[in-house]
Amino acid sequence: MFDSPTKNRIAEAFKTLLKEKPYSSIKVKNIVDLAGVSSMTFYRSFSDKDEMVESICFEDLMLFTKIYGSNAELRSITVCMLNTIKSNSGFYGALFKDEDSMDSFMRALSRVSYEATGTKGSATTLSNCKEILQEWVNENFATSVDDIYTKWIAEMPLRAVLNEKELAAAIKSFEKRTLEEFRKRYKK
Repeated sequence: MFDSPTKNRIAEAFKTLLKEKPYSSIKVKNIVDLAGVSSMTFYRSFSDKDEMVESICFEDLMLFTKIYGSNAELRSITVCMLNTIKSNSGFYGALFKDEDSMDSFMRALSRVSYEATGTKGSATTLSNCKEILQEWVNENFATSVDDIYTKWIAEMPLRAVLNEKELAAAIKSFEKRTLEEFRKRYKK
């Protein structure tokens, strides 16, 4: 995960504690005691517990760069991230059930977006993603990764998918549809 063995020990201690109790009950003191490091060592590695979770999630989600390189296709990236989450369902399931740790995850996801595309993603995109992931956890990850991917992409706002020129063309095409065309389209 991390390049630093100390950060890895801290992260593993946190993951162990998260199996035993909810995120909100875990204190930095619990983490450092289990990791066998001092508080000073923890704070040299992470500014606080939330930043630690964000860093753990960021490292996990950036796995796609090791698999596909830095110029991967969106589908490959997203499916890789979803598979990472599902493969670590105990950890992410516990994280997604707590609002504070979910916010740390969302900051990590925003960082991944920025690293990969140069943009952090819109608030709407991130909000939709958060809702989809929380539903996935609530159903114990029963929905397939491909179906979650499809839902994730379908929920993206048009501005996240199309540039200004493409959006203008899509709107123009939409505006020219007749009521009969709409009725035919939705009868299918």
